[in-house]
Amino acid sequence: MEGSDFDARQWPFFWITQTAGQYVRTIEPALRKIGLDVPRWRVLMCVAPGQAISVTEIAELAIAKLPTMLKTIQRMEADGLVACAQRASDGRVTEVTLTQSGLEARERAWGVAEKVFEKAFAKTTQADQLRLNKLLERIYTRLRT
Repeated sequence: MEGSDFDARQWPFFWITQTAGQYVRTIEPALRKIGLDVPRWRVLMCVAPGQAISVTEIAELAIAKLPTMLKTIQRMEADGLVACAQRASDGRVTEVTLTQSGLEARERAWGVAEKVFEKAFAKTTQADQLRLNKLLERIYTRLRT
């Protein structure tokens, strides 16, 4: 039988998904303490201060379905964290910017994310981090083509 000797722990995608899942399980309670959740955190990190980005671009960066992302952004707009407007060059596109409250929330969220990052990469060299990023980027790129 094919795959009968399969060991999930020897499968790189096992570790990629386990790591991503553990990251979310670690950061989620810390974000809750500052009044945020993972979807809001992802939006805050995708929207650079002083810049506008489309809802579609945010959904792609945050790996979320467009309707789900739209609901998250609508909640964030109601909370005063983001402002939405039609793109001047194409009224079909909704652009998102951070409000002052959003910028402050982004700063608080970054403080949380930075602590999780430091814990995860405490004994990892910068060179290893760079190699990991480049390797994952190559794998990601091959999967997209």
